[in-house]
Formats: sequence, C-alpha cells, structure tokens
Amino acid sequence: MNKALLFKEWIKTRWILLLIFAVFALGMAYIALRISSASRNVGIPHLWEVFIQKNVVLLDQLKMFPLLAGIILGIAQFIPEMVKKRFKLTLHLPLGENRIIFLMLAYGFTALLLAFAVCYGCFLWGLSLNFPREVIGAWFSTTLPHMLAGLAAYLLTAWIILEPTWLQRICNAIIALLLLSLFITEGVPRAFTPMLPYLCGAIIILFLFPKISIRRFKQGMQ
Repeated sequence: MNKALLFKEWIKTRWILLLIFAVFALGMAYIALRISSASRNVGIPHLWEVFIQKNVVLLDQLKMFPLLAGIILGIAQFIPEMVKKRFKLTLHLPLGENRIIFLMLAYGFTALLLAFAVCYGCFLWGLSLNFPREVIGAWFSTTLPHMLAGLAAYLLTAWIILEPTWLQRICNAIIALLLLSLFITEGVPRAFTPMLPYLCGAIIILFLFPKISIRRFKQGMQ
C-alpha cells in the first residue's frame, strides 16, 4: 500500500518535476554561458578577483527558483486532493492517518531535495574546475538558505491547501509569507551561515503544520 500511495503521488507530479528540472537546467546553463563568455574575454584569474573583491554569488540570480519550485510542487500535489474532497478518500486507505500524510510529504520533500541536490551539485562541481574550493564553498553556503526556502515553501503550501476553511487559509498564507522571509537572505557570502541550524530546525517543525490542517479537515470545518 505504501508503494501504491507513492506511485499515485508520482503520477500527479511527474510532469511538474520534469519542468522544475528543465527550468533549473536552463537557468544554470545561462549562467554557465555568461561565465564562459566572460572568461574568454578577461580570463579566469580576473574573474576570481572580481568575484572575491565584490562578494559576487553567481547563484543569487536563481535564488527565487527553489521557492517557486516548492510552491508549484505543493500545488500540483495537494490541489487535486482537495477537489471534491478527494482527500477524504485518501484518508480512508488501509494506512494510518499519520503514515499517509508522512508518505505524501516525504515524497514531495525528497523529490525537491533530489532536484536541488542534482542541479546545484552538478553546477557547483562544474564551477570547481575553474574556481578555488573556498569560493565554491562560500557560494554553496550562501545559496543553501534559498534551497531550504524551497523545502519550507513546499510544506507551507501543503499546510495552506489542506486547510478546509478559506479564512484560515488566508491567515496561514500570511504566516507563511512571514516565515519564508527568514529564508530569502541578502548579504555577502557566508553571512548567514550561523542561521543554517535554526533554518533546518524550522524545516523539521514545519513538517507538523499540515497535520493541523488535516485535523481540522477531519473535524468537518467549513
């Protein structure tokens, strides 16, 4: 039954996941082409100097992509469940309620995490062929909050959509915007590294939020 539930989630979201991969790949290919063009014109050593002196983070151009990916995947996965209250049928599967919601959230969370790891990992590995390890590490630690924002956005989107009443959905959306503002950071490389453990802790807590909406859904809130 676990495999059947996960397969159902895959059927709902497979094209959205492919779109996310494609958009990330195109965005990173664009940045790579710009770097390649600049290196031919001024040389890699000069680019090092510019990036280090001006605290440039190349992936800042893509910082909203993970957040949008999390929201889109959450919509694709959970909106169908709320159409004509199909989620009620899902909760009647021969699995515990907690297991059902955990499997659904774990599927989307893992799919996003895999997409981010593959896309960002390949891109940073490619950059490591021409840039020092310290620079790559600084870029990674600076963009990590943006990737965590995508995961948080996914969980918060699920929380909002599974909420059965529109008034509470609006309140949830306002709270979600305030929480996501903590993840979308601006600053020099490594400036927000001390915040990473707290952001990871927040992600763990956000896993509990959809459970609140499900409890209200089962109570028949309208």
